[in-house]
Amino acid sequence: SPQHMWFQHELKSVNRTITPFVIVESHRPLYHSKPYWADNAVGIAMRAEFEDLLRKYRVDIFFAGHYHSYLRTCDGLYASKCSNGGPLHITVGTAGAQLDDMNLGLYDNVWTQKYLGVWGYIRATVHNPSLMLLEFVNARNGSVEDSVRLHRRREEER
Repeated sequence: SPQHMWFQHELKSVNRTITPFVIVESHRPLYHSKPYWADNAVGIAMRAEFEDLLRKYRVDIFFAGHYHSYLRTCDGLYASKCSNGGPLHITVGTAGAQLDDMNLGLYDNVWTQKYLGVWGYIRATVHNPSLMLLEFVNARNGSVEDSVRLHRRREEER
């Protein structure tokens, strides 16, 4: 489709010297762990359409919303496997709407690293072209509820 071609062109044209970290944002996540099966079917269909592009062009982070919760996957998530060449996926839909029902739980998978049901936001700190710190900050009290460091070996990408 024209949209798919546009997306591929944009990813292909990124100059990693100028833009060392590539971040993609979507309303819908590709991966989530709530047992909302109709919603999960959308994410699975999205994976089929462009997960290969995220891996091919070494996207570092895939941010999404839709769910009113915070979820961080393992790094390198591709084809439902961790450390497999894909991006880190973070769902952060905690800006103010009613939060998801935490009593519903999560379905079993290998990729969920952290799941929270508190209002908050992501703070990103890029230390250098190879290191970024992501922190999920609790909006009520300012505490850091989750953090992850992304280390990338940029010399391998040249």
